[in-house]
Amino acid sequence: MLLSLEQCGFRNLKEFSLEFSAGITIISGQNGHGKSNLLEAIHIICQGFSFKTKTLQEAISWNADNFVLRTSTAAIQVDNSGIRGKLDGKEFRKASVLFGSAPLVFISPEDIRLAKGTPENRRSFLDELLCFCKKSNLDLLRRYRRVLLQRNRWLKDNLEGNAAGGEYLFEALTEQLATLAELVWEERKELCEILEPHINNFYQVLCNKSEEIKFSYARALSKEDFLKKLGEKFNAERVAGATLAGPHRDDIELFLQGHSMRDFGSQGQCRSIALAMKFAAAEIIESHSGTKPILLLDDVFAELDHSRREAIAKIVKQKECQTFAATPSAEDLPFQGDTLISPLKTSDCFSSGSFCKASLAK
Repeated sequence: MLLSLEQCGFRNLKEFSLEFSAGITIISGQNGHGKSNLLEAIHIICQGFSFKTKTLQEAISWNADNFVLRTSTAAIQVDNSGIRGKLDGKEFRKASVLFGSAPLVFISPEDIRLAKGTPENRRSFLDELLCFCKKSNLDLLRRYRRVLLQRNRWLKDNLEGNAAGGEYLFEALTEQLATLAELVWEERKELCEILEPHINNFYQVLCNKSEEIKFSYARALSKEDFLKKLGEKFNAERVAGATLAGPHRDDIELFLQGHSMRDFGSQGQCRSIALAMKFAAAEIIESHSGTKPILLLDDVFAELDHSRREAIAKIVKQKECQTFAATPSAEDLPFQGDTLISPLKTSDCFSSGSFCKASLAK
């Protein structure tokens, strides 16, 4: 659980030191007053990355040279020259060290992209969960992307007539890519098989229906079959200057009653499936880590009907996770919180002081 958070220099938030309860914390206030920014700060200190931006430096306040986040066990300082921090007393220079230090699931209206968006949205969801389940998967995915980048660079250079290493290097990279691709496919397919019944269970709770969802990863190939496929695309890759097949281009099959959600799903169905996927992820994380993940709910109730709002409230209460729910009005939530934080009432929850000057020395 996250029991405290100190912050300075982070986006539009005032410098503060907060303590949290183990139950539900409601963060209320008008748009633009920092609700999502507070959730983002929690996400970064627990996960090591932002759900808003690609680089942490983008979260530095316009009026600051750096930002600092600190909990009882972790701290991170980010400026334009880099990152440094501590986790359980050990120093680090890469924010990725924080990944999984406090398991967390972030849920927002934009999750509808899991059902209606591009294949990249679904691959990212799956790969992040893979890394929670096995730390070795983080290294596996990094290795695959590194070899893919090298192979793409060779293809691009070859297109321009200056590929280093010749055909021997290209064949070696292709062999490495196929070996790693097979491992990625195996991990993804196994995870999808575990996820599918959980997604179906949560979808039925959210919609009060017995409609069946098919959530599978059916494109997994053996190393030999993948090498054969790359051979078939040999000429096309030489012309395109890029690798045209592999885990980096795959998608997840997502069907409801035999119909593709991306093509035929209604807004309500797609939102419900996206929510079911996120709650299923929380279930998987808990089973692998042995601890309940933190739930971050960023205005998830705004575009849902009454029955789905009540269903989410039921799930949240049953899971008994530490939960942070951001909303413009606390009265609109289908549940009551144990703690209320309102950025509009800074005297209630924010304190000023010399925390920013203290930096990581504390």
